[in-house]
Amino acid sequence: MPNQREIAEALGVNQSTVSLALRGSKRVAPAMRKKICKAAKQMGYTPNPAINAVMSRIRAGKKIKDQGVIAVLIEARSLEEWHEIETYRTFHEGLMQRAFELGYRMENFFLQAPNMDPSKIDGILTARGITGIIFAPPYHSNRKLNLTWERYSAIGVGFGWEDQELNRVVYNSLHSFKTAFMELRKMGYQRIGVAIHKNFVTGSRHGIKWYTAYLDCQNELPVQNRIPVFAADTPNPGEPLPDALEKKLIRDFHQWVSKCKPDALLTIIGTEISWLKEMGLEVPRDIGVACLAVPKDSLFAGIEEKSEVIGASAIEWVAGKIAQNDLGLPVHKKTMMIEGVWVRGQTVQTKKTLESPPGSRSESMPTKRLHPKG
Repeated sequence: MPNQREIAEALGVNQSTVSLALRGSKRVAPAMRKKICKAAKQMGYTPNPAINAVMSRIRAGKKIKDQGVIAVLIEARSLEEWHEIETYRTFHEGLMQRAFELGYRMENFFLQAPNMDPSKIDGILTARGITGIIFAPPYHSNRKLNLTWERYSAIGVGFGWEDQELNRVVYNSLHSFKTAFMELRKMGYQRIGVAIHKNFVTGSRHGIKWYTAYLDCQNELPVQNRIPVFAADTPNPGEPLPDALEKKLIRDFHQWVSKCKPDALLTIIGTEISWLKEMGLEVPRDIGVACLAVPKDSLFAGIEEKSEVIGASAIEWVAGKIAQNDLGLPVHKKTMMIEGVWVRGQTVQTKKTLESPPGSRSESMPTKRLHPKG
């Protein structure tokens, strides 16, 4: 089912305009109201009555009734450790903001905290009558948690937690990769190289469709401009890479660049910029770089995953399930996909401006730990 943001994108208007029109507001011109309502009906839009009631109270300035607590299960030792990854912090902010708007309080449970395990969490949630759970990213082990599922309205986030058989809210990786690739092509880049973790190519992380999108995009290129993917063997977040393996990784990357001669690089978080600099290549003068996971306020070009929207959407889904007393694992699993947005950063330029005057040097971009996808 589409949401108001998707209706707005389809019509080329702001989401606030769609929201006002669907409420019959006279602040929107009659012709536009009619157009929006017609499009919403054709797209199958159905408002959530529970959320609409809450939003009506917010707009009227009335105090929101305390709806209780929603638990957030996190595969980490602490909030500080989890927030080391900017994407997870942004996701959490979206989660908290939307929960506040809907009248819910959030409580975090860390599976790797001392003396904590799934059975203990299950007991705490049951004793306190907490029925809503959001399974936050990341989650790498994919063991079964064996919670008393019939007591909970639960939503998973991302493509971890596979063994839990949850409804889930995910980042639309296929759409975002193809968007980034298309934007680079529109800017005049012809030989676009791709560097991603090997798990997205031959490993277990097939829910993230970057490699599928890469193969699709390659079919649209002339044969002479097709470049094999560089499948890196990097550790999961928080796991150090031994010096010997890091040196081999960088050496393999240098050989791949020297052999394939990409004029742009599509990567996850831009770590490779420092490796390019070691080769004497400046970004974007000699090679453009775009990331598949660009956070807000970054210097990198690429895709903003809109992690805050993912968090807000997870809260809305759980709130709806709680309102309907929809408990237990789903009989037919559903996935809500959130599309990322292309942002034009300082690591790419159009082909016309790539040729800088002799002797000029572009400032190298900083490398920052932003978003692992392990």
